[in-house]
Amino acid sequence: MPKRFADVSFDAHAVKAMMDAFDKACVVLRLVDRDDYITESLAKMIVEQARSGERNPDRLCALTLEALKR
Repeated sequence: MPKRFADVSFDAHAVKAMMDAFDKACVVLRLVDRDDYITESLAKMIVEQARSGERNPDRLCALTLEALKR
C-alpha cells in the first residue's frame, strides 16, 4: 500500500480507487514530482472525499479538483 494511504483504514477497493484518482488528478494538474508537499496535500484531499463513501476514481478526482477551486 502506498505510504500516502497507509495510515487510512480503507479496504483494498477504496485504496485502489484513491490511487487511481490521485494519478488522474496529477495528470490534470500536470504534477510531475509526486513526492512533495503539494501531492501529499492532494492525496489528503482525496482521502477526505473517500471518507464520504465515494469509490469511483473519476468521481473522487472530480470532487477533489472541485474542492481545489474553493
